[in-house]
Amino acid sequence: FIARRIAFAKRVGTLIPDGVLDRETRREVEKASYRLRHFRLGEARAVDRSSVETKILNQLHGKVKLEDPEYELSVIEGRRKGRTYLLLSKPGIMNQGWAGRRPRARAFFHPSAIFPKLSRALVNIAGVKEGETLLDPFAGTGSILLEASIVGALPAGVDISRKMARGALANAQKYGQPWLGMIRADSMSLPLTRVDAIATDVPYGRASSRMGEELGVIIDGLLKAGAALLRRGRIAVVMHPRSSRVTPGDTFRVEGEHHLYVHRNLTRTITVLRRL
Repeated sequence: FIARRIAFAKRVGTLIPDGVLDRETRREVEKASYRLRHFRLGEARAVDRSSVETKILNQLHGKVKLEDPEYELSVIEGRRKGRTYLLLSKPGIMNQGWAGRRPRARAFFHPSAIFPKLSRALVNIAGVKEGETLLDPFAGTGSILLEASIVGALPAGVDISRKMARGALANAQKYGQPWLGMIRADSMSLPLTRVDAIATDVPYGRASSRMGEELGVIIDGLLKAGAALLRRGRIAVVMHPRSSRVTPGDTFRVEGEHHLYVHRNLTRTITVLRRL
């Protein structure tokens, strides 16, 4: 489940603290192909790699395959001196087709579109589950909605721009993912009754269909409209320029802020809010 949803991770697998594989695991790995990798965490002191790797390889027989193996055994050096771990993983399950959903690969492109890994991260932070409704009130090209649908949520998008709304639907049709719908409307007056989660990238500058309106005013309006839709205890995730502030008022509580450097003139902030 984690491997099918997670965005910014290299490996997901079973951690074996003592580095000793049990009989059932050994048999499973030996039936397939595998490779051995070695990693250090931070400033971990180097251990004798050959002795550690020999200890692991002595437990196994079977086919070693460096390219596209079914299993990967990763020796991980911990930060404590002499502490090593063994991670058993399947590299194939981490392939989620990110490149095929990058903005330039979609049916409709706009330079404001965000990449699928970041979109998936926003969906995950919002805590939406399979079968639950996720709203993106500034849907744009549908980046966040695409990732929400892939993990089994029911996405609904709103955008004031006819061009964006049609483009988002074209992207949905290309990838064959079910959406609740794409609505052309003002995000300050949302034509919905109830949602389980909200995740959005607030438009700004030339990307905004509400050019001339201060970003703070847009965010305040979004939270006011979102508070009427979001169930108590659920999450709204708002990504915005760090230069703008999110004022939660008495309907939300800020759970966290995460900063993402983009370039010299832009650092994004992901603000996580819980509905009170």
